[in-house]
Amino acid sequence: MSKTWAKCLNTLKDTLPLTIFSIWVQPLKAIEDDTNLSLLAPSASVKNYINRHLKHKIKSVVAQHNKNLKIFIGVSTRPEELVRVAKQHNTPLSLEYTFDNLVLGNANQMAYGATRQIAENIKTSPYNPFIIYGGSGLGKTHLMQAAGHLAKERNPNIKMLYVPLMDFVKNITSSLRHNTIEDIKTYYQSADLLLVDDIHLIAGKEKSQEEFFHIFNFLFSTKKQIIFTCDQPPKNIRTLEERLKTRFSQGLNLQLTPPELEMRAAILLNKAHNAKINIDLTEDTALFIAGHITSNVRDLEGALLKLKAFVDFSKIDHSFITKEVVESALGDLIKPQIKNIDINDIQKESAKHYAITVSDLSSKSRKQHTVLARQMAIYIAHELTSLSLTAIGKHFGNRDHSTVIHSIDKIERKRLEEATVKNDYDLIKLKLANL
Repeated sequence: MSKTWAKCLNTLKDTLPLTIFSIWVQPLKAIEDDTNLSLLAPSASVKNYINRHLKHKIKSVVAQHNKNLKIFIGVSTRPEELVRVAKQHNTPLSLEYTFDNLVLGNANQMAYGATRQIAENIKTSPYNPFIIYGGSGLGKTHLMQAAGHLAKERNPNIKMLYVPLMDFVKNITSSLRHNTIEDIKTYYQSADLLLVDDIHLIAGKEKSQEEFFHIFNFLFSTKKQIIFTCDQPPKNIRTLEERLKTRFSQGLNLQLTPPELEMRAAILLNKAHNAKINIDLTEDTALFIAGHITSNVRDLEGALLKLKAFVDFSKIDHSFITKEVVESALGDLIKPQIKNIDINDIQKESAKHYAITVSDLSSKSRKQHTVLARQMAIYIAHELTSLSLTAIGKHFGNRDHSTVIHSIDKIERKRLEEATVKNDYDLIKLKLANL
């Protein structure tokens, strides 16, 4: 028993009628840590009576013995009741959503670092609550569930609960109908790590917000870790109670952005070679698909499944998945190349690809590597801009139109004859298409 509560019981026994003390106070179970004293009633009716008639008296007595403790009054759920509630209201984690299966890139590097740090230090992390936000299909749920897997692996005895927000709403609605709301609240409040998916969906649901506010306060005050996913910064959620906005914003909020080209290609390769899809995708083909499907991870997965179906049903050898096969399979998903790109962007990407400076493209250097880069940039500028040959030449050190024509002819021929030049061309255009 809590040492503070043992002293409080002696005081309360002397100051309350014996019947009141024995019926309402003595059955309370006390859990104490450095800053909190949780008093758990055996039933909701006992808790309600305490709150109505004895709460102020108890707080006053506790303050006499330890004025630094915060008081929380809840319901002690019986072990068998917890098992029943758990079976009804707990959602299992996906076995695929682990850190080992996560592809890292600029889009998720910071969120990954924070999530992993929290999972490894579940009882001491300063980032609470932690909210991962961003558009649909960017990997928010994957990151959050990966934290759950790792936290459980590091601390097998912790109680980790994962719940999609709409499941939480259904649980609250059902509990209100069956008069078991205190059981549900106590169940969620028993978590050491609470993971809530799509917290933004609680907006406008007044009763769910009210109950969640109390659950959140209890967990936060008892230093239990809370992780949410959200489709936007919490402060921007309309019809979300201000008190919830304030509490959500006081923690660490990190954004996931759409994956960059190389990350999208890596995701495709990773998923293509798992047991579920198992198709032979080369890096070049993955880059080609990633260059056209730029939105999110779910769209990449959908494209990959569509490609697999096309290959399987067409009985195409997996080792012959060419760009032409991809175009046939994903024709309706592949966007046309962007026209009228700024020539300055073409010069920047070409110089970057060949590891030279933009000024080298306009110089008089005749080094073979620089000449190839210059000719490639001129060729792509002719293809993707509406500039005249003379105008293009001016951007490359005032070269005349005959030099521009020579560069175009040279790259056109090399694209057909040299695989490396063709790959250079494809990669630079993919970069430009994703600016």
